[in-house]
Amino acid sequence: MAKILFHFGELSLKGKNRHTFENRMARNIKRVLGDQLKHNGFYREHGRMLADVHEISDELLNLLTLTPGIRNLSLVHECELDLEVMQRTAAEAVVAAYGENIAGRPFRVSCKRSNKRFTMTTPEMNFEIGGYLKNHLNLNVNLDAAEIDVRVEVGANAAYIYTRKITGIGGLPIGSSGRGVVLFSGGIDSPVAAYSMMKRGMEVVLVHLYNSTINRDFAKIKDLARQLSFYQGRLTLHMIDLEEFQRHAIAKVAAEYRMIIYKRQMIRSAAIIAKDTDSQALVTGDSLGQVASQTLANIHAIYDASDLPLLSPLIAWDKEEIIALAKRIGTYEISIEEYCDICSFLIAKHPVTHGKRAEVAELEADLPLTGLECHMQTVRFNGGKEIVRKAESSPPLQTA
Repeated sequence: MAKILFHFGELSLKGKNRHTFENRMARNIKRVLGDQLKHNGFYREHGRMLADVHEISDELLNLLTLTPGIRNLSLVHECELDLEVMQRTAAEAVVAAYGENIAGRPFRVSCKRSNKRFTMTTPEMNFEIGGYLKNHLNLNVNLDAAEIDVRVEVGANAAYIYTRKITGIGGLPIGSSGRGVVLFSGGIDSPVAAYSMMKRGMEVVLVHLYNSTINRDFAKIKDLARQLSFYQGRLTLHMIDLEEFQRHAIAKVAAEYRMIIYKRQMIRSAAIIAKDTDSQALVTGDSLGQVASQTLANIHAIYDASDLPLLSPLIAWDKEEIIALAKRIGTYEISIEEYCDICSFLIAKHPVTHGKRAEVAELEADLPLTGLECHMQTVRFNGGKEIVRKAESSPPLQTA
């Protein structure tokens, strides 16, 4: 038995365009399954999908539970729509999951009949299959405190029987909510922010800003992007050198204001990539009040550097919540590796926490914000594999 049954959450709330979300979800699941999916081994019914796979591993199950859009999944026994066959299959499913030494354990049967052509009603199926399991496996019926929960779903052409649900993250399938550019650092927060937007159906593009005088090795950044590509599939990472801009900023801007100035230029650079990639928004890993640049006043002073919407999915999260999700998606151990953040380069020990937009505008009046020569490297991944590496001298950055 190597069949996986998928259920979805928010997709059931969609109206006439539901099929477009389901088509996207089916493509995403097939991508994660890859070579494990048998030929012609993917089936779709209203509200559920079923995959017939060669082998199920813990690693594969973990990737599926972290695939946006999946509410839960189950390893199922499939059988024909015949009561006696369903009874025997249910018994086989219980023994396979819990072993043979199960006499006396409390259980219940929960049937669902989406195929109304099947003649038995749900209460009748519960009674007949439950009675069979009680007599043949010597189980005790307990509807309120069951240790063994046998679920039977009657589909169009088969019944699907399982004893456990594996919880997914829910949300929407990636690619169903447009595209956004993530300002991607080497820290803990921005990879979690990228993943959080994937959960809402956004396809993300990563932009990492660096200074070539302090950053020469990008293994950590690429490893983070590679890890995120397990969930999105195809993913692009752009790395842009802001060395020349920072050189001007250091010469002309007081140290306590440099962090705000740096971040505004990073947003401008990301907005250019957004325009080139037909993205509709920028995404940051900001969490309100976590560091000096993330006070409400500074966020106000920084975010208007672009006309694009700036989304901050972690804005109300505390650090422990962010770390917990980083560990679950596999980015935490990479994020804590040593790396020099461009935003901390030659700034004051105590940066300004209440930046004023008028002062920022006055400081930027003396800086070259456009026409800066830069070096950009583009790296592409697909399901954890680097597929293209292209180093190029890009044209001068122009504001969006």
